[in-house]
Amino acid sequence: MRKVRKLLVGVLACVMMLCMSTAAFAEETGYQDAATVTINKLYKLVGDGSSPAEAFHFTVEKTNVSDSAITDPGEMPNITVGDISYAQGAAKADGAQGSTVITLPEVSAFPGVGVYTYTIRETAGTTAGVTYDSAPVTLVITVVNDNGTLKRAVGLKKGDSKLYDEDAAFTNTYSAGKLNVTKTVEGNLGDRNKYFDFQVTLTGVAGKTYGESYVISGGSTSNPTTVTVDGTANIQLKHGDTVTIENLPYDVTYTVTETAAEGYTTEKTGDSGTINGASATAAFTNTKTGTIDTGVNLDSLPYILVFAGVIVVGAIALISRKRRFQD
Repeated sequence: MRKVRKLLVGVLACVMMLCMSTAAFAEETGYQDAATVTINKLYKLVGDGSSPAEAFHFTVEKTNVSDSAITDPGEMPNITVGDISYAQGAAKADGAQGSTVITLPEVSAFPGVGVYTYTIRETAGTTAGVTYDSAPVTLVITVVNDNGTLKRAVGLKKGDSKLYDEDAAFTNTYSAGKLNVTKTVEGNLGDRNKYFDFQVTLTGVAGKTYGESYVISGGSTSNPTTVTVDGTANIQLKHGDTVTIENLPYDVTYTVTETAAEGYTTEKTGDSGTINGASATAAFTNTKTGTIDTGVNLDSLPYILVFAGVIVVGAIALISRKRRFQD
């Protein structure tokens, strides 16, 4: 009985040591003998807009090899990372999740035990308004000899931090805003039914890719419904009108010019600038004032009033005198 107990204690101790070793190995590497590894992404929306369709691409560099029969990283097995794609409008304020699965080389593809390090980078695209994650992710594949059998463990790191199943390896943002053009008419001769002419010019950043056009909305007359970056839209506004150009990527610059209207003075704010927030406003106020001709020369009004007063006083005196004679 004692021998059986000793045997059971010994077996239990071995199992516990094996479990502890496996747990430590898994903790150190992130994954235990994995055939695949998942690269997660977050796509965030900043400002007031809707993200374009986008495919994010990746490259893999064989970075380092140690404790192996080979010394040249170029002899390591190849690894490829597929695209992570998003449909139009997919980016969200709190982040839209996406992922791609890397199928790892079979253990037999490695020359033997060793630590094999790969660097995964996101390819910087040209889509206007999109920021690309330039910080690389490190993929470490450790091949160990487990009692004559080669086993593989996988770990991901972003800088000095380990990445686990739920962690985003890469984060991107789409940032866009809108441009409002407003009209106010003031003054006693200001015509609030008159339409004033404007030219709105948009300029993009060299090397960036923009949408075919951007939507124009608002106003009370027939205006263009779209405008292109590096193009101009001719619009008309009357008092109280606002025209909005929507979903303009950050860093688009704009200039709003009003055609001079006879007799009106113009005050303007925000008529040029750069989209870098949810909303930008170009506000125009036109004022027209004038002297209203009432047929009375206001410069002689005091004398006229004095003369009228004399007449009134004389009339009162005359009436009073007649009454006395009658009495």
